[in-house]
Amino acid sequence: MEDPLLIEAALADALKLTADAPAAWIDAAVLIPPTLGDISQIERLTSDPGFRARFRDDPPTALAAAGLTPSARLLGALRDRLGS
Repeated sequence: MEDPLLIEAALADALKLTADAPAAWIDAAVLIPPTLGDISQIERLTSDPGFRARFRDDPPTALAAAGLTPSARLLGALRDRLGS
């Protein structure tokens, strides 16, 4: 059986030869880890007029009150989604 570390090292070497991903892909991918578990909650919140009003008035506090960490990326994504 081949050593898994050698396989990973070979894959890393191969990936170094590929072109960089477009910046928009990287930006989108960065949003996934902190929000992946919260997608259904975010969908529910963005459809709630009360949350939308609170978010418009004070985005970080609205997110914190909803139990989400108000990171810059999440705030930006919600602003884009809500058109704020």
